[in-house]
Amino acid sequence: MPALALEPEFRSDQQITAYFLAYLQSEFSDRVAYEVEPSRLTGGADARLYRYKLIDQEPRVLRILRPAREVAELLHHQVVHQILNQQGLNAPMIHRVCADKSVLGGVFAVMELVPGQTVFELAPELHAKAVGESMATMHGLDVRPIVESFRRAGVPDERFLDPFVHQKALGFFEEKTPWAADLMAWLRDHLPLDGENLAVIHGDYHGGNLMFENSSVSGVLDWSFCISDPAVDLAHTMNDYLVFIPQIGWGMSSHLWEQIMDGALQAYQAIRPLNYEHIKACRVFHLFWALTAGLAGGGIEFMRKPESQRDYLSFIEQSTGIRLSTSA
Repeated sequence: MPALALEPEFRSDQQITAYFLAYLQSEFSDRVAYEVEPSRLTGGADARLYRYKLIDQEPRVLRILRPAREVAELLHHQVVHQILNQQGLNAPMIHRVCADKSVLGGVFAVMELVPGQTVFELAPELHAKAVGESMATMHGLDVRPIVESFRRAGVPDERFLDPFVHQKALGFFEEKTPWAADLMAWLRDHLPLDGENLAVIHGDYHGGNLMFENSSVSGVLDWSFCISDPAVDLAHTMNDYLVFIPQIGWGMSSHLWEQIMDGALQAYQAIRPLNYEHIKACRVFHLFWALTAGLAGGGIEFMRKPESQRDYLSFIEQSTGIRLSTSA
């Protein structure tokens, strides 16, 4: 979910422009220079993004992670994006990864610039149609060759494949949040943990992460990839549009975001069925993550606000009938 990053963790735009060029000049034997200096892109809750262009080269994106993040994350994403592209999914290629935090203040990657405009910039009806139809198409892909590609690349099943991913997450919360034991039991009963209905999951599928050009989605950004039940993606998208975006306070009214989400679900259902019980359980689990992240002082800034925390708690309790005492 895109949001404003904590700016003090990053160097200034002027420093990044100068230091990044010095890095490129040290890496390449040919002299390199900007044709277009780095300019800030919106989005990226965990990173700062810039668009730039070197002379005689294609435009690129520079993605700098916060100082606490490690290069293993970017290297994993590099493998993920490469495999997804091989399977026909338009994830931006990651051309270069740098592990040296001293260069720009954090590990960073040089990525392909995906053409087009974000789906957020489209009219509401087209926005909804683009989200729903493209997600349903993605969920209809055969995951078997994708799973085999990840295994051949040496990525363990526990890193990307359900039921392993959700079982590991549930185990973590059972250990760390004993005050939510009843909720954990409810989730084990209601989440789709049988591994029977598997699809490619993006994890944060909303209009800010979809690029649109020539009447179709031209690329999908910011993957939190896994192979899981389609309800996971649908739940996260519903939470994005119905909970997180209104909390961030982006321009439009909550009613309009609800209309877009309703339209997206209709477009999706015209292609694939919806399991609302599984979606509800996945929404509860996702919002429980947001609740606990905020309580621990982590997550994105808006998630830590008391009114946001109340929203998450209210949805969880209304959906499950379980009262939580977060002060326990």
